[in-house]
Amino acid sequence: MKRFYPYAAHRDTSVVIVELESNEYFIIVSLSTTRDTQVIYIDPTTGALQYTARKGFDIFSSEDEALLFVTAGSHWLCKTTVHARAILGYAALGSFALLLVATKLVASIPELPGGGCVYTVAESQCIKINLQDPHPQYKGELKNIQDFADIDIDGKHYFCETRDITRPFPSAASILDPDEEFVWNQWLSSSFKEIGLQRHCVILLQVCFSSISSCL
Repeated sequence: MKRFYPYAAHRDTSVVIVELESNEYFIIVSLSTTRDTQVIYIDPTTGALQYTARKGFDIFSSEDEALLFVTAGSHWLCKTTVHARAILGYAALGSFALLLVATKLVASIPELPGGGCVYTVAESQCIKINLQDPHPQYKGELKNIQDFADIDIDGKHYFCETRDITRPFPSAASILDPDEEFVWNQWLSSSFKEIGLQRHCVILLQVCFSSISSCL
């Protein structure tokens, strides 16, 4: 049976990145299009994302319940937390993993015909995660890491969580099947697709925004 995702969100998407005192990282995601919360674990050695879709282990009924599980009920185990509104991309590069998130959004088109909202990324943050990798870091890898960290996102990229805006609007295509020609973060979202959580990394576009507005 095809799952239905309503255009009218019952909550805003929330992302919490938790670093424990053990230097382990978890990504806690509550999508606007669902009623549950997923916990994604970052392997501390390889940087691979891990998700098993098990209730009570990485699926919870709320963000608070997920946080309680991750921290074992003690805030003392939590080293740092970052609150965000969307995941924009992720990559493991040598001895580091980099997680790109949007910390502030602007509703550029609050109400699309038929429902949905287009958000522009107003503020973003690149979280650098040290991996337990004994291999030396080569100059090319260091450059890739620096280039990733210096990506200029703010005010230039946008997305919609519920509608396909990569094609002439209104598009009948699924949000999970965008026109790859216009997707800016296709490679950066592949890690989430591999673990079955494709919707957890937004489909980010970078084109002239006025061209979208003029079609509505």
